[in-house]
Amino acid sequence: MATIPVFNPSVPFLGEIPGGMAIGKKLHIRGQILTPEGMFNVNVQSGGAVQPRDDTPLHVSIRIADRIVVLNSFEGGAWQQEERHGGRPVREGEAFELTIKAKEEYFKVEINGKKVGKFEHRLPVEMARYVHVGEGAVIESITESW
Repeated sequence: MATIPVFNPSVPFLGEIPGGMAIGKKLHIRGQILTPEGMFNVNVQSGGAVQPRDDTPLHVSIRIADRIVVLNSFEGGAWQQEERHGGRPVREGEAFELTIKAKEEYFKVEINGKKVGKFEHRLPVEMARYVHVGEGAVIESITESW
């Protein structure tokens, strides 16, 4: 299994976040959406399992055709309540940078420097040790910073 940072990974991609997520840490995912009707998902999760999925403190789903970004969590084998954020932060063929920052009480989610939403922690931030990136986009890089 790969460890972040990674460059030009094939998708779906699963990698370990060195030291896991912590308050103040950011994940940066840079890429390009493939199709106008497409969907692109990122899961910041507790372990390396995707079928069935491990607990996931943060799920980000960019839904191009629906013009929304959905934020959610996955706990005990079930998806929890979705939080939907309108707008079209990225279009098919456009380059994007998805930034996820762990704050004290929530994850801050931005696309291309614009706030998408805040997602209050439902599970401890420290549980988030892996990132899973689904299909639907070409990924240039997955990196972290403080």
